[in-house]
Amino acid sequence: MNNLLFSLATLGVGIKDGLIGALGNVWFQILINAVGVFAIAVKIIETQNKKRSAIILLAILNYALWISYFILNGNFTSAIVNTISCIQALVFLQRGKHKWADSKFWLIFFLAVQIVASFFTWNGPFSLFSICAGLLSTIAYYVMDEKLYRYFFLALILLWIGNGIVYFYPIALIHDIFAAVSIIIAIIRYNFIKKEKNPKTDLQG
Repeated sequence: MNNLLFSLATLGVGIKDGLIGALGNVWFQILINAVGVFAIAVKIIETQNKKRSAIILLAILNYALWISYFILNGNFTSAIVNTISCIQALVFLQRGKHKWADSKFWLIFFLAVQIVASFFTWNGPFSLFSICAGLLSTIAYYVMDEKLYRYFFLALILLWIGNGIVYFYPIALIHDIFAAVSIIIAIIRYNFIKKEKNPKTDLQG
């Protein structure tokens, strides 16, 4: 496992150094920041959406952007966590449409995958932020209840804020702060203000 971790770390550094060499540091920073800014916009739209299918589709796009961002930064722990989350979101998107996707097997399976992946991408105690966020994302996008989704999402985004602080990813941190504020607004709008008008909490596909 140590050899694998070393290989992943070396690969990450190699990708980052190769791009800096090809683009120059200034253009490399512009590329990373552009990916992050786009991800911020996508996440804000996602958190303010009420339709479950739209939420998950936007989440998949957001995951793809952050996979790119973390790979560019050489952080394969966060990149792999986001990759798993992206794949599971594709499966959970089929819930309510196909019986196979409604099985609790997928929840257990993806939680297990997240845990196993954590052993191979462990990079010290700070890895717990992205690992725990990955586990919560599995639960958040699995549930069909919009109220629970927003509470789980707030918890996992707070963990990503911690990840951004300890690894000092300014754009990722800005993204997560915006996402936290946005989901809090969504909780107030949909979980409380509209509660009396529309007591139904199930997300519509």
